[in-house]
Amino acid sequence: MINKRLELLRSQMQTRQIDAVIFPSNDPHQSEYVADYWKIRAYFSGFSGSAGTLVVSQKDAALWTDSRYFLQVESQCAGTDVQLHKQTVPHAPEHVAWICNSLKENAKLGIDFRLFSCSQVDFIKEHAASKNIALVDISALVNEVWQDRPSGGNAPIVDHSIDICGESRTSKIETIREELRNESANTYFVSSLDEIAWLFNIRSKDVDFTPLVTGYACIAEDSVVLFADAERIESTLLSELNQHGIEVQPYGDIISFLKQQSSDLTVLTDPTSLNYACFDAISGTVQYKPSLIQHLKSVKNSVEIENAKDGMRKDGIALTRFFIWLEDYLQTQSISEYDLGIKLESFRKEMPLYTGQSFGCIVGYKGNGAIIHYSAPQEGSATIQNEGVLLIDSGAQYENATTDITRTIWLGGTPTDELKRAYTLVLKGYIELERMQFPATVTGMQLDSFSRMHLWKHGLNFGHGTGHGIGAYSMVHEPGQGFASTGTTSRGTSTHKANQLTTIEPGFYKEGAFGIRTENIVVSKVVQKTEYGTFLGFEPITLCYIDTQLLDRSLLTSSEITWLNEYHKKVYTALSEELSVDEQKWLANKCAPTY
Repeated sequence: MINKRLELLRSQMQTRQIDAVIFPSNDPHQSEYVADYWKIRAYFSGFSGSAGTLVVSQKDAALWTDSRYFLQVESQCAGTDVQLHKQTVPHAPEHVAWICNSLKENAKLGIDFRLFSCSQVDFIKEHAASKNIALVDISALVNEVWQDRPSGGNAPIVDHSIDICGESRTSKIETIREELRNESANTYFVSSLDEIAWLFNIRSKDVDFTPLVTGYACIAEDSVVLFADAERIESTLLSELNQHGIEVQPYGDIISFLKQQSSDLTVLTDPTSLNYACFDAISGTVQYKPSLIQHLKSVKNSVEIENAKDGMRKDGIALTRFFIWLEDYLQTQSISEYDLGIKLESFRKEMPLYTGQSFGCIVGYKGNGAIIHYSAPQEGSATIQNEGVLLIDSGAQYENATTDITRTIWLGGTPTDELKRAYTLVLKGYIELERMQFPATVTGMQLDSFSRMHLWKHGLNFGHGTGHGIGAYSMVHEPGQGFASTGTTSRGTSTHKANQLTTIEPGFYKEGAFGIRTENIVVSKVVQKTEYGTFLGFEPITLCYIDTQLLDRSLLTSSEITWLNEYHKKVYTALSEELSVDEQKWLANKCAPTY
């Protein structure tokens, strides 16, 4: 099927005299998770992971992705013309130099201008210039091949209550205007969907796993225009938007609107999210600046933090009941990885305010746990029994919180010394980073090393970043703070601020044998102010036991054991009141002190 699609694509390319095309993973808003309509790379490659770039020429179908997905690509693309190119630096655009070197002089390189930011297009042009390679817009090409392409978002757009978000949309808009006044611009253009949802306090279900609204916005001193289809907006909300001076225009009118604006207009926008089609439509001057919204949105107010803690509590109850069920079920029966993911969601569905998963549940049994972003197939996934190691990375969207948690558990039998050592070193890395006290000027790349230091001492490492920001009923991977081993993403280059939500998730993976990851969400806070500056630290808010069966206690220090015991005490205290007597006994056993 994939090869047939590539054949049809190449035929259309030949008709249009296009020598190669590039298909990224995002939508016109540079989103990580996208609506089915924009899953072009997956359609032509068969690879369903969330990160990757496909380059197709008449002779090559080359797919770039990072180490999280190497094994998944090899599995999903087996038997097709698609060849894996392993990124040496995660998220780096290594495909650009490759295709420009491969093409001949005066070749035509096709991209959908809606799917590339201005900064990405500039990068491609730099590499293409030496051979006079022309960029061609192919926005109409995909529909010629993808005949049954899904429609775009059509879910209702609803209000995100101030009781949950903690700040009115009018207050947020005025803050943006205040920042705009400090710039030599008169309009702020917003295209990131998480920023649209945050700014207007609206939510929908346009995007997989993320309650975002497909839209754009233009903020000026005397006007606010939201580009979202009005027929999808609940009537009360639409009335409130109008009362607040927010004009709603159709989503599809954004290009014509931009073309009609005065040439005297100076538009301030984020170059990493503005797509090239919108840039090309702006008649006035475009002034680039990092997002005015991102740094505001990433710092949570007190209402959002309390709601996040409530979401973690609900998640902890659901996970406790799930693990109790799993332990009992495996005594007499087995279950597939795929079905176990569905079963886990069934426990979350019982929790108040649950709306869905925050990303596709990762259930990796034994060797499948080494596939970092593994997606268990409905047919042919591994059968889980009451022995061996199981990694589960999952998350939920509640109307008041977004969660993300990974636990590695031992199901039975005798673990190897190698497995116990790796599991313990990963936990030590988690504890090391979570207990860090650090200057507010320190970047995520500097902090990342502390999560790896114990693995490094044993010659071990892992290939992904150690953490990412978390939204408030929004994106599970929220920019920009986090922990990364390189400076290619904002997670590595950004500093941390008080009251941000971030994951800490070190791991270790042995291909074909096991995968280990321990992940909690933490909230950053000011712990000390001295003459040398402000120092921050982290508080864990995830509430779920950490399996102690795989610990090599000889590798743990007394302070690490104290941390583990205190964390387990916190988990039990927070969850036990809402559990039955039998559930309390089970959790008390899992949270028993480690000596």
